[in-house]
Amino acid sequence: MIETREPSHLSEAPSLTLRSRPRLTWTDGAGSHSLELRDVRTVGSAPWCEMVLMDRAVSRLHAEIAPREDGLWVRDLGSRNGTFVAGVKIVDARVPAGANVRFGTTEVMVSYDPPAPPDALWPERSFRGLHASSTAMREIFATVAELAKSDEAVLFFGEAGTGKDALARALHDASARSGAPFVVIDCAALPGPVEAAEIIEQALRNAEGGTLLLDEPSELPIAIQRELIPPLDAKVFRVLSSSTRDLRLLVNQGAFREGLYFRVAAGATVYVPPLRERLVDLPVLLEHFLGDRAALATEGLLGDLARVTWTGNVRELQLYAERLRASGGESRDFPEPPEPFDDVIPTFEHDLGATTEASVVETEQAAALAGTSGDAPRLPAGLEPWFESGFKGFRERWIELGEREYLRRLMKRTNRSSGAASREAGLERTYLYRLLKKHGV
Repeated sequence: MIETREPSHLSEAPSLTLRSRPRLTWTDGAGSHSLELRDVRTVGSAPWCEMVLMDRAVSRLHAEIAPREDGLWVRDLGSRNGTFVAGVKIVDARVPAGANVRFGTTEVMVSYDPPAPPDALWPERSFRGLHASSTAMREIFATVAELAKSDEAVLFFGEAGTGKDALARALHDASARSGAPFVVIDCAALPGPVEAAEIIEQALRNAEGGTLLLDEPSELPIAIQRELIPPLDAKVFRVLSSSTRDLRLLVNQGAFREGLYFRVAAGATVYVPPLRERLVDLPVLLEHFLGDRAALATEGLLGDLARVTWTGNVRELQLYAERLRASGGESRDFPEPPEPFDDVIPTFEHDLGATTEASVVETEQAAALAGTSGDAPRLPAGLEPWFESGFKGFRERWIELGEREYLRRLMKRTNRSSGAASREAGLERTYLYRLLKKHGV
């Protein structure tokens, strides 16, 4: 049975919960193996995977296994032969103790060791200017501190606004390269191919001896992805990456080069959970953002904030704290999920016989949305604060909204038929499932 992870209410979340350690045992073409799982790993037949299975029925990037507070979670990455838990084909599922997970023809037995000792966690609630009290984030702090001792490439993966870039900067600051440049390439904001190549070449030169952060590398054209591989192999700088999209799924779909993926994730992949999955971090984050006005973070306010969806994650909480601080606590309007555009912009369901008339209606709708018509743009009121944030934050949240609205309309048009929806959207069905789950559609 596929289980979903439900966020705990703030008042119910303990300050520290140590999780049991999954132990995996299996036999494949290379013999018998046993693994105590401490972090997220990619399972596949490619030699660069963190858990390599010698099995021809296993895809090169087959699945992800991740230890969580409630046990081991397995997620299929669009493999050709599927992933099975206790004999049931899954997309994303929690594995009970004693159950088998099958990748290809390889059966993996899962058991649970006693919880990890407290010293496996970062001992403080802060790390290099970042603040958290949850087990998940303190484990990430400890992981980043350990990764800072090496020069391996690290990929930070998670939703927009979770703090991926801040963690990358913290890793750089904690490393031996802290006195050298920290250079960011915003891959989603690059111009045309010629200008993009020039910008990337300059960034590579500037990063020598320091750290290069590839922000959203999935946005790089395939040709540029290929050209990036030789300079990354030269290792004249450390490579970090941050992505809101799962690059492994894109590799399986042919949209991202496998060679580049294994170079940007060679050392580790650090999954940064959304704020709704670690609501225990709300108090320490809000107090930090409020600064000397931390007294505004009352118990009643925190209880209300625990019921907010936080689609923009920590960045959205920071913007809220800034408004709360500026108003001295007078304004307590809570962030709300954006209204569907259909509730704001009228839909036209008239029987339009002529194609030209339908085109005129669509053009008028687009003009109203973009604000290019005579009337003011009719956007949901909840979106207005987005236009006051930095461009990168605005873009990430706008994309999130666009994906959610696209999926909502897609599933409505196809009567929630996953087969029809995947064909119309041109997406692998497993990736479509992941997007639907991510956006709650």
